[in-house]
Amino acid sequence: MNTLILNTKNEFYKLISKKKYLVILIIGAIVCAVRVGGTLLISKISHGMVNVKSNMVMEMLPLCTDILIPLITFMAVTDLFSSEVQEDNIKAVLLCPVSRFKVMTSKALAVLSLGAVYTAAYFIVCAVFQSLSGTKFPAAHTAAAYLIDIIPVIALIFMAVLINMISKSPSLAMLLCIGIYAVFKYMNYFVTPFGQLIFTAYSQWHKLWLGATLPLGAMISKVGILFGSILTLYTISYIIFDRKDF
Repeated sequence: MNTLILNTKNEFYKLISKKKYLVILIIGAIVCAVRVGGTLLISKISHGMVNVKSNMVMEMLPLCTDILIPLITFMAVTDLFSSEVQEDNIKAVLLCPVSRFKVMTSKALAVLSLGAVYTAAYFIVCAVFQSLSGTKFPAAHTAAAYLIDIIPVIALIFMAVLINMISKSPSLAMLLCIGIYAVFKYMNYFVTPFGQLIFTAYSQWHKLWLGATLPLGAMISKVGILFGSILTLYTISYIIFDRKDF
């Protein structure tokens, strides 16, 4: 267990040392600022007669879960797998006295940790701007929604890992991740009922647990789809990683 934790820390430090992840966070902050600025501008132009009172933090959650976090996840997985294979850095990692199971798992955990950090940071940024706008919001409920929505990211990580196991080119792997994800999301919205059988339909996982309560059968099926997808993607990815000759 200590080996897995140490390896995860090493992989995580590899990621946070890259400036591009900070750039994505800044872009998200700018989007929040524009959203708040628009609200304040409307209020000023109307001389206070029109006030937009809404939970901006929750409104920005779909942008976080459906666009920013998946993008960060795909980039991080590509950096830790295809990029390392292309640069031959993966060989140095595999020469260490660590099993391939722990190597792949630690890389996935590092990506998940990065996604969790950015989700928390995105929540904080949105909450700060929401406070500056003078509009109150249910902080505990909103924070829980952000926290719960980290769970579906696990499936995205192992989808990206599987794609990286197949592709040797980082650029191709990244394009495939984005392309396949876009196709899945299209199916989620426009191909029913088959689109609901794909795990990407549950990126906003909080809707299942917060607010309206679904029938037990529906909840079990949705939980089964997500965690079944995670297990399947993880298993296939590990089988390929374990047999791969780097």
